[in-house]
Order: sequence, then C-alpha cells, then structure tokens
Amino acid sequence: MASGSDDEDLQRAIDMSLAQERPAQCSDAVDRADSSYDEDLRRAIAMSMDEINPGQTSGDRKASPTSSIIRGEEFSSSEGYASKTSSTSLAQLAQRTPGSPPLSGLLGLDRRAMEQERLARLGKRKRSTSPQHAIKMSTVASSSKTTTGEPLRSFHTTNHLRHSSQPQSTGIQYPNGVIKRTWAHKHPRSSNDITISEVFQAPTAAPNIAVLSSFQCDDRWVFSRLPPESTKQIWIMSAKGEDVQAKLLAEATDCRIPNFKLHFPPMEGNVSNMHSKLMLLFHDTYLRVVVPTANMIKTDWGETNADANGEAWQAGVMENSMFLIDLPRRHDGQVGKKEELTAFGKELLDFLEALKVGKNVTDGVLKFDFSASKNVEFVHSIPGRQTAQFSDHTGLPGLANAVRRLGLHDLRILELDYAASSLGAIKPAFLSQLYTSASGQTSQSPSSSEDFMSHIRIYFPTLSTVKESTGGPNCGGIITLARSFYEAPTFPKQCMRDYKSTRSGLLSHNKLLFARGRKKDGTPVAWCYVGSANLSEAAWGSRSLLKNGSWGKMNIRNWECGVIVPVPAGVLGKLELKDGEVPSMSVFEGTVEVPFVYPGEEYGRKVPWYYREHMPPE
Repeated sequence: MASGSDDEDLQRAIDMSLAQERPAQCSDAVDRADSSYDEDLRRAIAMSMDEINPGQTSGDRKASPTSSIIRGEEFSSSEGYASKTSSTSLAQLAQRTPGSPPLSGLLGLDRRAMEQERLARLGKRKRSTSPQHAIKMSTVASSSKTTTGEPLRSFHTTNHLRHSSQPQSTGIQYPNGVIKRTWAHKHPRSSNDITISEVFQAPTAAPNIAVLSSFQCDDRWVFSRLPPESTKQIWIMSAKGEDVQAKLLAEATDCRIPNFKLHFPPMEGNVSNMHSKLMLLFHDTYLRVVVPTANMIKTDWGETNADANGEAWQAGVMENSMFLIDLPRRHDGQVGKKEELTAFGKELLDFLEALKVGKNVTDGVLKFDFSASKNVEFVHSIPGRQTAQFSDHTGLPGLANAVRRLGLHDLRILELDYAASSLGAIKPAFLSQLYTSASGQTSQSPSSSEDFMSHIRIYFPTLSTVKESTGGPNCGGIITLARSFYEAPTFPKQCMRDYKSTRSGLLSHNKLLFARGRKKDGTPVAWCYVGSANLSEAAWGSRSLLKNGSWGKMNIRNWECGVIVPVPAGVLGKLELKDGEVPSMSVFEGTVEVPFVYPGEEYGRKVPWYYREHMPPE
C-alpha cells in the first residue's frame, strides 16, 4: 500500500492533470534522470485509468496506453481562438511525475469539444473528426495580434505569400552559425535574441519542409506559427511502446492534419526519453539547422497570454538558447556522400540514422553544403541498444572526440560552468567523467585532477530565486531536482550556484556548458555547448568502474543533441593572462551571451528549488 506521501503525490498529479492552466504557468515534461522515477511513472499510468474508467476497482484496473485524460484550457480570443480543450495523451502523462504542471496539447485535440462548438454554430447534429476548422480559426487574419505583436495570418494568406511570383531573397542569415537566446516579452530586444517566427522565417520565407524534434509540443501554437498547409512537417516525438505509438498515430490520422507526419525513434529497453531538440528547416536554396534548448511551447519562446485586446499583459517567464546555421544547397544539386561531410555533418547524419527518420530526410540533408560547419561540432546521445554501435562517439565519448577534433584538448587546467534546468542524482564519479570528457580525454581512466570538483560550478535556481521570478512558483515545474538527490551525501553541493538571469525575473530552461582552460603549452581555449542535455547520467551516459579497473559499457537513457561552438582563436590570442590563469567568462562576448550572473552566488544556507515540494497547490 502506498504511503501517505505517495497518496499526496498521487492526488496532486490527478488534480494537476485535470486543472485549468494558470496564465503564468509554464509547462514542460520532466527530464527523468534517475530510475527512482519509474514508480512515479507506474502510478501516473494507473491514476490516469481512475479518470477514464472510474467504475473499475483497483484490482480490475489495467494501464491501457491508449487512454487519455481530457482537460480544459481557456485562452483569450486575441490568440486566434476563443477556447480550446486539449487531450493529454498517456504518452505525455507517462513521462511525467507527480507535481508536474499541466501540459499543453500534443496532437490530442479534443474533437468532441470542437464538434460541440461546431454544432452550436451550425445547429446540426452531425459528427466530424477533422480539427482543420479549429486550426484555421487559430490563424485567421484579423485585427488581433499574437503576443509577439505580429498580426495573425490565415493559411490562405500564407499560401499566397509562399507561392507568389515575386522574387525571394536567398534567406541565408547565419552562414557560419550563431548562438542566440530566445526573445522574452517586455524585455528589451537585442541583436542576440530571436523569436520563433524569426527562426521559422514565417510567413514570407517559411520552409518547404520542417523536421521538428522536441520533448514537448503545443500543436496549436506550432501550427499558428508554421501552418502545415504551407509547410510539410515531420515531428519526431517520444512514445515508448507500440501501443502508445499506435494510439498517437491514430489520433494524428483522425485529425486529418495536412502535410503532417509523426515519427517515433527507437525506445526499447531502458530508454527513458526522446529529449532532443532539433529543427531541420528545408528551403529551396538552403537548409537551416537549429539546435535549441527550448521545447515547442510558447513559454519557452518568451511568449505569454494576452488580454481581450490582444495585448500581452505579462512579461516573459522563461529563457532558452539555440544554435542556428544556414547551409546552402550543393551547386550540383545532387545528393552528396556522407564521407564527404564535415564532422558536424557526419554526426548529424549518424543521429538522424539512429533516430530512423528515413532515407528521404537523410538524403535531403545530403543535398546541402556543410563546408561552413567545419569549425563547430554536433554532439549527440544515442540511448539503448543503439549505444553500442555508436559507443565511441556518442554521449561523453562523443563530447571528448568533438573537443579533440576542434583542437581544444591537451589541457593543463579547465574550468566548467554548467547551467541546467534539471539535475539528476549527480555523484563525483559522474562529474569526473564529465570533466575528463570536456578535457578531450578519450581514455577510460577517470579525471587525473584530484580536486576537479573545485573547477566545476553548477547553476540551478534556489527556492527564493524561483519565488521572486516573474512567473513565480507556477513556472517551477519546468525546473527539476528531487530533495532525495540533493540531500544524498554524494551530491556535490559545493559546486552549486544560484542561477539568476541577466534579464531580471526570467527563469531558465537553458542547458549550457561553458569551458575555459589553458593547454600545456599555455595556449588559452574556450568553448560553449548548447543543446538539450541536462546534467544527468541519463542525458550524457555513464560507465561503471569494474573490479578489474576497466570501465563497463556506456549506459545512456535519453536521446539528446547539442552543438559545441569554440571562441575564435583570434579573440583568445589577444588575451593577456598570467601563468595559471584561464580566460574569464567575458571571453564569450561575441560568441555567446552568457545569460546568467556569474560566478554565481554560492548556496550557503539557501535551498534549491524542489519542484515536487514547492509547486503551489491547485
């Protein structure tokens, strides 16, 4: 029988799954970084059945992965539709733990509620399962504005613009790659931030095809920014089990969304999450590759709810970062060869092949010139049975190899600053492996530096920082750390620093690793990782030390990806450093804007944000 605390968690999860979304609320699914969440997963599945089959006894109840919980969500008419009711599928619920906030829609558009609205308008009792009318409502061009201040557009307008005979520019904006931060409403704009519409270049230069990988997607919001009528879309999503996948595929088919396809990567065995964030935006003359830390939900991209007049009354509550690069189409128009790609291109192709996205996507990528990506590296984590095939260049070994290819290894000293939105059950052994890999060491031995933890700072918000943020504790569910992890005697509390954004009031969903060091010959090095990987063994993988002194097999549980961008040698060459000094964090200026206050305030007597305890009651 469950303990009292378990009962409380169960009740909270039930309440939150059915509750209306608060205006300030952030929604995201948890990066489950430890197997202790498996019991929460089982309970979440079980409790979902309480809502779907209330007449069943606990003894009769079975966790059917094809079930869903219906939850109402009200939105202002200024967002393009008066209201929506989304269906939270069990695939989403199964990746959440008690205490997580309500989710946005995933594809489970509530066709029953939409049908009732349609019947009320038409005065007829006639069934229709197509959500196209509701989706079109969300993008009808009118005097209303989105929270970005951009007028909403109809699909018809978009199609007119897309197929206009007027000449289009090449559209290439980032030929050598760049790191941007997400725009945040009511915060001053700068050349370093970018909106989702600017990423999509919509509506005037929207991509022909978009391959989108995300842990969580708000379908209506995405379609309002990138209509499927004008852009063919392939969504790579997390769904563990053939029954769950069949359920979601049936929903997508039933919805009759045009130009839309779902794809599920391999999730067998101990694989926990498809957590990677990736966009492949195919244009006529170039391919835009985007690797964000953000999910495909509006709060992650700085947008907030609007009032009845279309004005966003609340400032942005969350910040993220991303890498973007625009790669021109090959001059010969042919499908290139993988072996001719840069290391960035090869690792991207390996990742796509491991995801099993299909030959159409991989051949499409090979039609573009990756030459400009030679100075950056694509880093991935490929979990489960696939790990063995890629074991020497995925997870932490992949990080080490990328550092070596960029010539950033052979170090005498290294400083690491890691900003994460989720922390697992971190132990010194894992941090040692991370430090070793970030140093570019590919050997099986752990870090040779006995005091390596004094060179690592982990940025994660304290309870007080979350409480004082713009969105407050309602946004804390996107930031996850369990008390049991933090209070374990092995947790590196001495490494913890309070994450405070340089944009006051914003909380962070960033996953950023800043590395600064000196080579043995005195040459300074500095680079930044931006991607989906939080600080956990699930994300990066780990090896156990065997009795014979060697390391065991790599164990990775999440799909992840990211990019390493080095600070240019020309910038580093101008530094005047004393013996034993490393570049300061200001060295990243011009390469990436550090979004948090550094070196960061040590925790002292402060406690971290425990989302399961500190989320406000419904």
